[in-house]
Amino acid sequence: MASDAIGNVRFVQEKKVVGKFFENIALDTGLVVFGIEDTLKALEVGALETMLLYEELQVMRYEIRNPIKGETKVHLLNEKQEKDPKYFKDPETGTDLEVLASE
Repeated sequence: MASDAIGNVRFVQEKKVVGKFFENIALDTGLVVFGIEDTLKALEVGALETMLLYEELQVMRYEIRNPIKGETKVHLLNEKQEKDPKYFKDPETGTDLEVLASE
């Protein structure tokens, strides 16, 4: 019995969060971001109040270094993007980029 009541309370709370999310989208308030990169940027600057997550999102984080320019970048890639060589080559020089870390 108690677990049913807790489940109902949680459902009502989740319904309110999702309702507010769709309201902000409909009103075009600028308070909603989509995608991994925009969400991480909002998180980094402390502008994130609520985050809705998809549990089965398959994304790899790659830290990639350009050995010629010395630049290091982070790419968040899905399975299809991981197979695309453009994320692992410098477009200007064609140099292979070094994968420093992936997780």
